[in-house]
Amino acid sequence: MERVYGVGVVGYGGYGSFLVRCWKGLSRVRVVAIAGRNPMGVRAAAEELGVERHYVGHQQLIDDPDIEIVAVATPPFTHAEIGVLAAQAGKHIYCEKPMATAMADAVRLAEAANHHGVRLCMGFVMRYHPTFARLKRIVERGLLGDLHRIDFANFAADEYLPPNHWFWDRTRSGGILVEHGVHFFDVYSWLTGAPVARVTGHKTVRPGTSQEDRVLATVEYGNGVLATFYHAFDKPALLERTWCTLAFDRGYVHVHGWVPTYLELEAGLEPGQLGELEAVLPGLEVLERAEPGADGSLARGGGNEYKLDALVRCRFREGEKQALYAQCVRDSMADLLQAIDDPAHRVRAGAPEGLRSLEMALSI
Repeated sequence: MERVYGVGVVGYGGYGSFLVRCWKGLSRVRVVAIAGRNPMGVRAAAEELGVERHYVGHQQLIDDPDIEIVAVATPPFTHAEIGVLAAQAGKHIYCEKPMATAMADAVRLAEAANHHGVRLCMGFVMRYHPTFARLKRIVERGLLGDLHRIDFANFAADEYLPPNHWFWDRTRSGGILVEHGVHFFDVYSWLTGAPVARVTGHKTVRPGTSQEDRVLATVEYGNGVLATFYHAFDKPALLERTWCTLAFDRGYVHVHGWVPTYLELEAGLEPGQLGELEAVLPGLEVLERAEPGADGSLARGGGNEYKLDALVRCRFREGEKQALYAQCVRDSMADLLQAIDDPAHRVRAGAPEGLRSLEMALSI
């Protein structure tokens, strides 16, 4: 029989509770306990979630002998401290992003996990989203030519983030690029397949406050890809939007949703490439298709010449947001379990990925 691991979740707020609900459906996981600072709140959450034990503060949870994996779902400035204590206790770590709010703390956590021989998985759940796996294949196979441009925009809500919320305190959250942006630095940098060469950034401060509510990062990668990452926490919840456009030699892919639910493609395809795209994107819906004609079959772009077979506009639907999100969370835990079982297995989003994305965010 496969081994079942006891998991304890530190932090029972919206995301911590979501983790518990997702993992309770895994046959190899038993959520043993949750922990938090509020005695009444953590007790009520444990009852609601059907978790047998609850603790006030994280140390008792870490010391519980039935817990082998500690999931850290607390504000960012506490991640490294709790993670290091878990590593010292010989517990494996599932760490919500970011790894820390300062590089020194993140390095300390990575070194503690390595020194004590425990596995660490970052909560970069987009690494487990099927859409990004499909996009990675499109990039690597050159189905639309080379990738040149990434234009990412995230318009998020702030109506549930009052001015005194820890999110606005950079000493606790690290700021938008650290608390939130690392998700997208990680997954889109992975898509480029190249190291970062240079980063620059801009920010705005809400008049009359210290709230940095809009940030923009520009990233130049070693292979020439240019990317911009815009995050704004200034919208009503009903108007939240996230999208990204990937520009290739011979087309564009528009990614919709911060947990992507569908893609739109516009492209000039070489002979046979529509079939290759359909293999990567099963169920691809071709909305428009045109023959380029004799004059348009030979096209040039970026100094390269292409013989085009078709001009297409397509749509690909991945699924429903919450179901995809939950599956990503389950798959990330399954990845950690595999790494615990097999020392040779490398998690998709481990300490190196956590350090790299945090370094990008802090350098802007």
